[in-house]
Amino acid sequence: MKLDCSTLSILIVVAALTTSSSPVSAFRTPLALAHPTMAQVAQFAPQAASLFNNMKTPASIIAGAMVPLGLLAPIPLAHPDGKPEHRLEKMMRRSYTAVAVLALLSEFISVIMATVAVNQLTETVVAPAASVWDLLQRDYDLSWSGTNAHFLFGMFSFAYLVAVRSYFNVGGGLLGRGVAGLAGSSLLYMVAVVNRGVASGSGDGLSYGNSIVSLFRHYAGLVLARKRGGFRPLELGAVALGFGSLVAVALAVFRRGDE
Repeated sequence: MKLDCSTLSILIVVAALTTSSSPVSAFRTPLALAHPTMAQVAQFAPQAASLFNNMKTPASIIAGAMVPLGLLAPIPLAHPDGKPEHRLEKMMRRSYTAVAVLALLSEFISVIMATVAVNQLTETVVAPAASVWDLLQRDYDLSWSGTNAHFLFGMFSFAYLVAVRSYFNVGGGLLGRGVAGLAGSSLLYMVAVVNRGVASGSGDGLSYGNSIVSLFRHYAGLVLARKRGGFRPLELGAVALGFGSLVAVALAVFRRGDE
């Protein structure tokens, strides 16, 4: 049953991503006009809401698949014959649940940010813009970059979970390294695809940067920029608790021995 849950989770994600209603890119954008006139602007709120919805759906499905893969099914022993695990194997085992929790909650945040943005686009009066990209950058920069950053982090973390579970499912060794390497290869290719999308930008010189690091840096910069107006109590508590928890996880993952 453990293997069935993991396999089912992966199949659900693959099916969902391959049947997406329309291709979505956080990086290739419509032509943005530097100085639009009144005749050049239009109402793009419905298209912007559609983009957020297209991100929200796969993020929700991945979050649902993450539960049985990362939290419900325990990881088998790397060496069923009782041979002690290597330090790297211990680190993989210790990090597994932490990465699963981070990935799951990252997808939750992506869904929440997209949902709130869609509600705002639907319920409020949105000023016309030169393009969808112009609207997103003007009014929803934090929401759009955050939705994509958290979605991608959760997706890449999901690939890491597949690699670790595959390694332990086959008992490690040469076969374990091979199947984990396949997952690692897919992860690297996904990053390469995203990097190419980030670098291509809008086609007229506007982009987040040259790689996925630029997207995360842009999002982090927007979050930190809120400090100028002061963090609200819940935001400050979230940052402090998250930082402390990450430190505790890192210390636990990289410790030596079984203490």
